[in-house]
Amino acid sequence: MKQTVEHWIRQRYLLPPGSKVLAAVSGGPDSMALLHLLKTMEQTWNLTVMAAHVHHGLREDTADRDEQFVKQWCEQQNIPFFHTRVSVEKKMAEEGGGVQEQARILRYEYLAGLMEEESVSVLAAGHHADDQIETMLMKQTSGRALLGETAIKAARPFAGGTLIRPLLGVTKEEIYTYCREHVVPFQEDESNQSDKYQRNRIRRHVLPALKEEEPFVHRHFQRFADWMEEERSYMESLAEEEWSRRIISKNEHSVTISIKGMEALPLPLQRRGIPLILKYLYTYSVPELSVVHIEQFLALVQGEHPSAVLDWPGSLVVRRSYNQVTLEDLSLQEENREGPGPVRLPVPGNVSYGDYVMEAAFSRPDGAECNEDFLILDEEETTFPLYIRPRRDGDRIIPIGMTGSKKVNRILIDEKVPLRQRPFQPVVTDAEGIVLWLPFVKKSAHHLRRGHPPQKRPVFLTCRRVPRQEQGDSMCLG
Repeated sequence: MKQTVEHWIRQRYLLPPGSKVLAAVSGGPDSMALLHLLKTMEQTWNLTVMAAHVHHGLREDTADRDEQFVKQWCEQQNIPFFHTRVSVEKKMAEEGGGVQEQARILRYEYLAGLMEEESVSVLAAGHHADDQIETMLMKQTSGRALLGETAIKAARPFAGGTLIRPLLGVTKEEIYTYCREHVVPFQEDESNQSDKYQRNRIRRHVLPALKEEEPFVHRHFQRFADWMEEERSYMESLAEEEWSRRIISKNEHSVTISIKGMEALPLPLQRRGIPLILKYLYTYSVPELSVVHIEQFLALVQGEHPSAVLDWPGSLVVRRSYNQVTLEDLSLQEENREGPGPVRLPVPGNVSYGDYVMEAAFSRPDGAECNEDFLILDEEETTFPLYIRPRRDGDRIIPIGMTGSKKVNRILIDEKVPLRQRPFQPVVTDAEGIVLWLPFVKKSAHHLRRGHPPQKRPVFLTCRRVPRQEQGDSMCLG
């Protein structure tokens, strides 16, 4: 199995030698085999291998056992180990959604933060060939394969680095064999035996039948996934080129398209163009559309009535007016309410801004890590004075751990900052207007991380929320 995995890694350029790799480890056979295999590659590939475990708070007794099991094994193997506990039930109570969905969100949020803190460039997950078949069948069953990704990707960008899946080329049975041969211990999750979840039903009742018909069915599914990904990418590049010629006008909030120009396109390019327009409008938090929405759009532009409106998810509205159709994000109308004006932040010193109190100092305030959000700047690399102001159209920030910039308003949407709160979200900039920090939301790449000493001296910025009644006459709105 090791040869197969190493060939898969080389073939797809997943793991450059010298990488720092964080393995997501649940304690099951897949992740334990992955961690063991990466450890065996550590010297020859010049890797630095670490492990992370997330306790989801769902199976208290067995989850505690799994956590201790992974921790002890990592200690025995000299593997740096990180772990955390989250509450899936609490997140479901606050936001809704399913158990697996919210567990996945919490898990990846923790892993992303850990990669940032430890300067890790690669996250490795233990998805294997059987998982791939199950995922593809689930997507086909629900219809999501037509618009979304057909299958699990071997690699994708994640947290400023890359999420890789080195085991996608091997089956579950091969993983079990590897664990037996190399005496790799693991824990079995009893929930995998329940037919409560769709994936388990496919795993237990459909997959065995497919394997009985064709032992190498996983290879055929993977080849199909690779071909579909390449063809999808080609179709989308054609659609982007053709649709760009049919755009009448566009801005940050809306796109208007010529209906006659769109109708001149082949139907496959018409379908592919709609998700591309949404990616332009929403950038990071694209509303989930189904095949039904695409068919609604095509019916609207092909209909004889000169005007019509569609209300879509994510505050998206589609309007037809004669020979034009406009897609518009209405949420931004609510966001454009006025918030507090600009305020200068003295260094050292403090100032109130709406429901926030900002402080700048040359020494770390007591308890900052526990009670307040904070940012550390290099005095030599920062252009003073600093300002606090509301978000402006066109604001962009380079998030910590990344080299490219993102739109501030898209980050607020992506981080689920409530609409009513967005106009009052503080934006901290330097004298040149460069966005340094979105307190409680996102730090920029200007933040000094552990192991990166400043050239001159550090400047500590802290922020805390203070109810208006506690601020009294000291509140300043600029």
